[in-house]
Amino acid sequence: MKKKCYIYTRVSTAAQTEGYSLEAQQERLRQYAEYKNLEIAGEYCDAGRSGKSIAGRPAFMEMMEDIASEKDQISYVLVFKLSRFGRNAADVLKSIQTLLDYGVDLVCVEDSIDSSTQGGRLTLAILSAVAEIERENIRVQFMAGRMQKVMEGGWAGGPAPFGYRNEGGSLVVEPGEAEIVRLIYAKYLEPEMQLATVVRWLNDHGYRRISKGSSCSFNRDFAAGVLDNPFYCGKIVYFRRMNRGRAEKDQREEITVRGKQEAIIPEEMWERVQTKRKQGAVRYEKDEPERISMLSGLVKCPVCGAGLVVKKSKTINRNRGGHYKPIHYYACRYYRKSEGRRCGFHHTYNQKKLDGAVMEILVQLTRTEEFQKAFAGAVGDSTSEAALEGKLKDLRRKLHGQEHLKYKLGGELDHLDALLDGYDKAYDAIQEKIDAAYDRIEQLETEIGKVRKKLAAVREGIHSSGQISRILDHFDRLYRKMTCAERRELCRQFIERIEVFPEEQDDGRILKSIAFRFPVFYDGEAASGDPELPDEMVSFELDCRKLPVTVPEAKATYAEIKAYVLETAGLKVSSLYIAQIKRKYGIEMGENYNKPEDPKARVPKCPKEKEFAILDALKHFRMVPETAEYEEAEA
Repeated sequence: MKKKCYIYTRVSTAAQTEGYSLEAQQERLRQYAEYKNLEIAGEYCDAGRSGKSIAGRPAFMEMMEDIASEKDQISYVLVFKLSRFGRNAADVLKSIQTLLDYGVDLVCVEDSIDSSTQGGRLTLAILSAVAEIERENIRVQFMAGRMQKVMEGGWAGGPAPFGYRNEGGSLVVEPGEAEIVRLIYAKYLEPEMQLATVVRWLNDHGYRRISKGSSCSFNRDFAAGVLDNPFYCGKIVYFRRMNRGRAEKDQREEITVRGKQEAIIPEEMWERVQTKRKQGAVRYEKDEPERISMLSGLVKCPVCGAGLVVKKSKTINRNRGGHYKPIHYYACRYYRKSEGRRCGFHHTYNQKKLDGAVMEILVQLTRTEEFQKAFAGAVGDSTSEAALEGKLKDLRRKLHGQEHLKYKLGGELDHLDALLDGYDKAYDAIQEKIDAAYDRIEQLETEIGKVRKKLAAVREGIHSSGQISRILDHFDRLYRKMTCAERRELCRQFIERIEVFPEEQDDGRILKSIAFRFPVFYDGEAASGDPELPDEMVSFELDCRKLPVTVPEAKATYAEIKAYVLETAGLKVSSLYIAQIKRKYGIEMGENYNKPEDPKARVPKCPKEKEFAILDALKHFRMVPETAEYEEAEA
């Protein structure tokens, strides 16, 4: 059975004098097909069409559509020379990739290029490098255009800041919102007012704002954003990235220009606000410079779903003066007055207990069924190779569809009549669609790169969960050496969400579930091109109810220990005796907790019978190991 092929010919006016007439091309290609014993299933011709872009070649586009629909089940596309197929390197490469995705090879008869041969593939690799340079040039030109707009004081795009509205690409003041901006600045500059009190004052006096189409109260983050934005005093601040290297990724150049927008507040007022903001930040840093909330935002409110934040309880010691040691706990941020009290959940969670419970689960995570199943699916095996190949083919088809849409829109843009009414509006509308197509193309190309990397890893049997397993298996030792900031960052790398029970359960359990996400890197260069971006994210949810209660959760209060001893042993024990036994068996406590001020003062010792009962309670609440044995006091 003969293999089928398409013949494609193209000629421009200039080319007709060079011996590349349509008739000459067609005759040469027919002879080649006959020589190779190929059946010609269709002939496509673009007469007098430039090869600058495939958008202006209807016959070429028709041929690509027929290939995508697998209309004739062809095996080859024959062209006279590669220049007849196209002169734009990016267009040529993408079109050839589409052919290959459908099992179709390109043969350029006069250039001796055959994509089914090693030499032909080498030529295509060179074209790929050229196309990459072309794409980078497009990106640079786009950023240069955006930068030029900023330098001229124009709005570079995006949602209009609160207090302004976008009218035809220019920002104009929205009177009602602008009045609130002025009020926020004025109130904040009053001597006794701070950020939280400004927000509380706005909400108490009935002020509202529109967010995502609905009315809502003000909060600290919104007010802070208004106070810190120099846009309101007529300036535009733009941060330009200086390089794209891994080691220097955070280096950015700050550019400040005078904007074309109308200022809402005087520059002198903005400067006074910044001075007060800096003074307040310094006072906060001096309070507890080393303390950073580890799970803030990750733990979710059981009622409204918002991230819990840390609050501090500082109680006055009326007996000895000063304050007791502060207690930190997690609470719903939307229960606070400074957030407009949008949630009625007032329950709090002890931070030390909750942090400790999560850390204990992290240490044993690699041994859970959920972790092992998730990484087994990510690593893949021989059975997943076909699925990945199918996904790669599907992504390339989508990419071809977006390329076709981009060329079609480009043609519409080129044929707009500049003399017609509404030209600018029509031009902007089409350009917006083209920009969206470019965004989708970029996303698809990134996804194709990731699938290629994973497919290569599956074929080579590369397993990439080993490094993460090693980190988690030694997490307890790493954790002890980390700073608060490092602990917080590590949790945010691995944890997506923590769900808790509205109230502590009968067994002391707080944790309900933890949603994890782990970055996976396959060997070699990252598919995204950025060595810091993972090739894939492995996500799974761990049901904490299937695990034993963690030690921090099971840890009992003095009242609970007393109640347990009374119920099981029929003995009444004091806090002093409990503290002595806890200290004796290595439970961490405050250095002077339950110790007399005078070291010479006589302190009653816990009787042996009560010590046995307290030790049994500590085992029950998992505060000491089950194997702990009674220790005789030294004489």
